[in-house]
Amino acid sequence: MVFKFTIDNVLNKYIPENKLKRLPPFIGRFLGAHSPSPRADYLIWLETLIGTFVGLSLLEGVFKSHTVFTKHNAPIIIASYGASAILCFNASQAPLAQPRSVFFGHFLSSLIGLCVQKLFSLSSGGRDHYWASGSLSVAIASVAMSICNCVHPPAGASALLPSIDDEIRSMSWWYLPVQIISSLLIISVACITGNIVRSYPVYWWTPAPLGKKVEPPKEDEKAENISHFSTDDAIEGITYIPNLTTIQISANEILVPEDLNINEIDVEWIDGLRLKLRKLPEQQSRSEV
Repeated sequence: MVFKFTIDNVLNKYIPENKLKRLPPFIGRFLGAHSPSPRADYLIWLETLIGTFVGLSLLEGVFKSHTVFTKHNAPIIIASYGASAILCFNASQAPLAQPRSVFFGHFLSSLIGLCVQKLFSLSSGGRDHYWASGSLSVAIASVAMSICNCVHPPAGASALLPSIDDEIRSMSWWYLPVQIISSLLIISVACITGNIVRSYPVYWWTPAPLGKKVEPPKEDEKAENISHFSTDDAIEGITYIPNLTTIQISANEILVPEDLNINEIDVEWIDGLRLKLRKLPEQQSRSEV
């Protein structure tokens, strides 16, 4: 489902455009600022194997060691990061695996899960019904992640754990910094291993235009549509135009008919074409050299 409103409708015009291309190549490469060449499957499988092992081992190593979290009953690893590892190191090109979704998805869900569990803990009746606390936490987190455009499926477990796991519950508010550190560590490993043969992340905030409001099309033949255009119709780099009968893709924008029903898989595929168009001049200049 593609929502016509997310927090991006408000924030994107205040967020600066991606400047990673200006960094030295060695630094920029490990932040996803490069265009990888096609690679054999076995190299990608090897990268996935190494990245997943190193990422999870790093988390386990940090929390297995004696740290400030030890006396607060921090587990060796929060279980939801096993699923995050599959996304970050295997399906690294998917929107659900991008750093924004990983970090904010886990943190937002953990905060909601902890707050709902705390409310249920205020009474003996609530403590007898933590099953409802867990279900409510995941339900609220799911909607909140959609509004904040940071949907990350493993984060559902992060919302659930404070209600169903005694060890996590005993951590209380220390659960949040553990989530922050875990997310930052797994993203860091994904940036290192994921940029050896592939490119990660695909984007840091959104593939949509940043730093300014999305402008309507300027062509004369679209003049009738422009009068009906609203910047509230811009979603994830997709602009919905009334009365349009074609899908138009350029390096900077995607125009689709207002009444066309598209889902997240459609958006991912269409936006993949837009990103390829954006990288085309760079690939052509390299081929000329």
